[in-house]
Order: sequence, then structure tokens, then C-alpha cells
Amino acid sequence: MSADPLLILQLQRMGDLILAFPLIETLRRRMPGHPVWVVAEPQFFGELMPLSPQVVFFPPSHCGTLARGRYALAVNLSGRPEAAQCLARLESPVKLGPAALEDGLFIYGNWHLYRAALTQNNRHNAFHWADLHLMDIMEGADLSAVGHSLPKRAGGRRVGLMLGASEAAKRPDADFWARLARRLVRARASPVFLGGKAEIPLGEEVARKSGLPRANLCGRLSLAELAQMLRTLALFITPDTGPMHLADLLGVPVLNLSMGPVHAGETGPRSPGQWILRAGLSCVGCWQCVHATPRCKRVFTPGAVAEVALGLLDNPQKPPPLNRLVLFRTGRDALGLYRLEAGGNTPSCRALLEDFWQAAFLHIHDSSRRAPALARLRALEESFPALHRRLGGGLARLTARCSGRIRHGETLRPDFWKREMPLLRIFTGWLHMFLQNSRYSREGWSAALERLTLLRRLFRQSD
Repeated sequence: MSADPLLILQLQRMGDLILAFPLIETLRRRMPGHPVWVVAEPQFFGELMPLSPQVVFFPPSHCGTLARGRYALAVNLSGRPEAAQCLARLESPVKLGPAALEDGLFIYGNWHLYRAALTQNNRHNAFHWADLHLMDIMEGADLSAVGHSLPKRAGGRRVGLMLGASEAAKRPDADFWARLARRLVRARASPVFLGGKAEIPLGEEVARKSGLPRANLCGRLSLAELAQMLRTLALFITPDTGPMHLADLLGVPVLNLSMGPVHAGETGPRSPGQWILRAGLSCVGCWQCVHATPRCKRVFTPGAVAEVALGLLDNPQKPPPLNRLVLFRTGRDALGLYRLEAGGNTPSCRALLEDFWQAAFLHIHDSSRRAPALARLRALEESFPALHRRLGGGLARLTARCSGRIRHGETLRPDFWKREMPLLRIFTGWLHMFLQNSRYSREGWSAALERLTLLRRLFRQSD
């Protein structure tokens, strides 16, 4: 009798499916002999199959049938209702992700719950989504054994420009791309305009404005042909797109233009040694921009991007200095967790807050990880003592309020998490969802208070 399969539900876009590949590879290595089944959209998995790990793909229309099966492990990475219904109905000793139970949505797994709580509330998050997929199955959330494709530059000076993105706010316009292409040509680089069928009009406009009609390949390449083209590039300049994750998977050097409502720390290229360019504004990484034209897009200019790109082509060990943009390089820490490294820049209060909250949540889920959380809290206090005091005071007030509610098992008003100061919202958003997930039981309130007390103890020890 064959072993029960492993089921992964990922019904989102191409980039989301590629970000599930590390989870697939890890499960195949840790649970050999169990076939891996993946539910995804056919327009994405069809052409990705030659590049994906060895799995069996199913379309979403099979969710009802798959829900009647038994699996050694089942993971839902999708927010779609049919995926949550499938996870709820199937039989498995290990379930992870959102499931549509009879009494409402329930999220299995500590880190999958954390990921769900980031919806509309991801400021100060420092975990990459691909890492969060893995952390509930890795002991101690240690990802140091997970492999990565390291970027390797092709010869020559061919530079790919990915013109499109899922939203106009996440990509430059035609004038920007045309001016960037002309600047690259003057520096003896060879730009190539890339995109799918949706980018055909944009590709034609960029080709006309740049005077480079032969550079336009938008809508002309299958995914397999795009993969071949990407392997010929010395650099791939791209917004946050599915092709960006494909290039990263293939080991193509990437310069990610991180603009609009995207968070580079969550969905940037995941391999160490890639490059991310983003605005030096406090609002970067938002879930949804409140401005008609995102302010972060205005900071990007063709001249500045060309200077960075040509600098990476000529001397990647010494990137050019920048004014209103910040150039990050992707890396991994001792636990194998994703990090953005900004050279010798002095850490901002936001960067230190992100570092602290990352260590704090690791400590919440594993009490033995107190030392890193305490060290990062002290680093925050040393550089920004007033902010440290505000954060500690906010946690003390939150603890007092929750201590009173535990006796009655009270529910929380829908806007509970966002009524706290922004410094605390990543925690109150998680706390709110944690209590909802426990159905506001007395046990749930007790566990929530324990975690609050754990954080308060860190502040007392850091003083």
C-alpha cells in the first residue's frame, strides 16, 4: 500500500506558487516516500511544471474530491474559500493553515496564524512569507538547512526589464522604462523588454518611446522561453512580480524595484545575494497606499535606477551612493531567516523595531529564545530610549486591560487591534486573531496573558 500523500493548497498567483517551492522541497526531503500533491491554478502550474519540484498538480475544481481523501500532512497557503473548506473536510493528523469549520474559520499552526494576522497589519513584520510557510514544520523555526539558488551572472551586458506587475501602482510607467532603456544603451548595455500578453500594449509604447523596437519581447515568449531568456541576463530589473520569483529560482541576478503597496521583506527575492531598491520613506512596505499616486514611486527616477544597475554590472561589490533610495542586499541569519542588509547605514528605529518584534515572536513561540529578544530590545533602548519607554508602557497598559477580561472570557470589538499605537499593532493584531482562534475561551485568554507576561518580563529585564 502506498504512503498517504502530502497536500498543499496554493490557489494564488504564479509568484505565490513559486514561493511554495521551498516548502515542497523541504517536505519531500523530510517525508520521503509520500507523494506531494499541489492544488493550484492551471494557467500557472501548466508552464511551471518543468521547473517545479516533482509533484502532482490538481486544479481548484478538484478541491471537493480531494477533501474526501486522507493525507499524511495538509497545508493551506491560500485565502480562497474552497481551499479552507477542503482543509476542514479532509482527514490528516497534521493540518496547517485556514480551515472553514462549522463554527467559523480556524487557523492551524502558530506561524500560519501569525501570517494571517498580518492582513492589513504588516508594518514591523520581518518574516518572509516563504519562511512562514516552513516554520510550523521546522523544529525551533530553524531554517538553516533549507537550500537556496544563489545568483550567478551571465556573460555580457544584457539587462532584462520586466515592464508589468499585478497592479499599476507596483510598476513604473512607459516613460520611465523608455528613459531607463535609453540610459542603459548609452552605457553599452542591451535592454530587453519582457512581459506577458497583458503587457503587449505597454511593451509597444515603451519600444516606440525608447526607439528600440527590436528589444520588445512582451507577449512573445512562453514561460519556458522566458526562463531561457532569463538565464542569458547579466541583470533582471523588475517590480515585485511572478517573473521576479522565477528569475530568483533560476539563479538570475535580480534588481527588484520595490514600489507601491508591497513589502520587500515579505515577498522580495528570497535567495541570498539579490538586490532590492526601495524608497527611503517611513511608509514603505504598506499593505494598501492611501495616496492616488504612491509617494514611494515618485522617488524612483530612471537616472537613479540606471546608476544602480550599471554600478551592479560594473562593480557589484561597491554599489553607488544614493540620495532618496535605499539599496538592500538579501541575506540569511544564523537561523536561516530572511534579512535585508543595507550596507553600513545606521539602523533606523523602524529597522530596530522589526528586529525586536521578529525576536519577540520567536520567543513567544519558544520560551528558550529569550536571549536574542532581550538583546534586540536593549539595542532598541540604546538607540531610541523614548520609543523603548512608549513600547513598554503600551504593553503594561495592554496587560492590565487583558487581565481584567480573562475572568469573564470577554470578546473583543472588531477594531481592538488597530486602536493601539502603531508600535504595538503587529502584536495586538496577532493577539486579536489568537483569541478569535481560541473562540475566546478561558484557556485562550490564559494563554494570551501568558504571552503578554513573557513580553513584559523582557522589558523589566532590559531596564
